[in-house]
Amino acid sequence: MNCVNCGCRLTFFNETDELWSGTERAFCTSCRKKITPFLEEPALPDNLTHLRDRRDALIARGVTPEGYAHLTEYCRHLDALLSRRRQAIPAEIEPEPIPPETDGDDPSAAPTVPANGDLLAALAAQKKQNERIEAELDDLSTELGDGTRILGDRMERLRERVRLLIYLASIGAVGGVLAFLVSLIVLFR
Repeated sequence: MNCVNCGCRLTFFNETDELWSGTERAFCTSCRKKITPFLEEPALPDNLTHLRDRRDALIARGVTPEGYAHLTEYCRHLDALLSRRRQAIPAEIEPEPIPPETDGDDPSAAPTVPANGDLLAALAAQKKQNERIEAELDDLSTELGDGTRILGDRMERLRERVRLLIYLASIGAVGGVLAFLVSLIVLFR
């Protein structure tokens, strides 16, 4: 795999994580440092506008057209996620009006049973709200699943790096022991 921005080969020592899961494209460590200030800034009003506003600064830092195109795709992805989340938020339920207080002696003040049409309309509105809430829960579970997968991938990469470091340390320790034994043999000869 190569860096999206500069094209250098990504190795154990210069690989970073994908901006979003499933792309299998990443920036090398030095290119990631170039875009980190942009990623950490709050994006107002949306991510694409924020990217267009920061275009010249990113190019001045060394972002190539390929890297800029990847950032554009990333911003579109974020904006699509945010727009789905905004659409999934249910509308506020208007509170029912409180009936005026009566002294209880008036027979016309007894609670009235809503007509079939009113009841059906209320049930239909409740059903729509429940469907919106279910859709929002589905989106959130998908996002959490993606986040969990990204975290699992990062943990696996970290485990691989730790294994490599342990392997290198053990090779160094064995080499040190062998060097010490050779120096003892040479001294006592």
